[in-house]
Amino acid sequence: MNSGPATPERVVVTFAQAWDRLDMEAILELLSPDVVYHNMPLVPLRGRDAVEAYLRSVGPIDSCSWRLLALATSGRRVLTERVDELVVRGKRIVLPVMGIFEVEDGLIREWRDYFDLASYRAQWPADLAA
Repeated sequence: MNSGPATPERVVVTFAQAWDRLDMEAILELLSPDVVYHNMPLVPLRGRDAVEAYLRSVGPIDSCSWRLLALATSGRRVLTERVDELVVRGKRIVLPVMGIFEVEDGLIREWRDYFDLASYRAQWPADLAA
């Protein structure tokens, strides 16, 4: 990040860029130790360790791109309209997502993603649990 305080928008853009590189260490460094990550309508995950365990279990992800279509910032909240494009075991997954990030002290404290779970599961490779 640039010198000086990181704005909530800058934190979220940097987070998206880390996903584009599949840089798990950079992704985790941007999460608050007590982060709450909620993929709607699944059960929310609480704490960086729980989020890390989940993210590391999702793969293997061959490539990832978070295409940010729009950002809106209000205080410490950043709303993203995006398309997440993944390749998992050679299978392409395209998922429109509305994400809401709450940033506190330069770290993501809350991360909520709204998407069509049925579409996600239908695109996921059949031999892996979605």
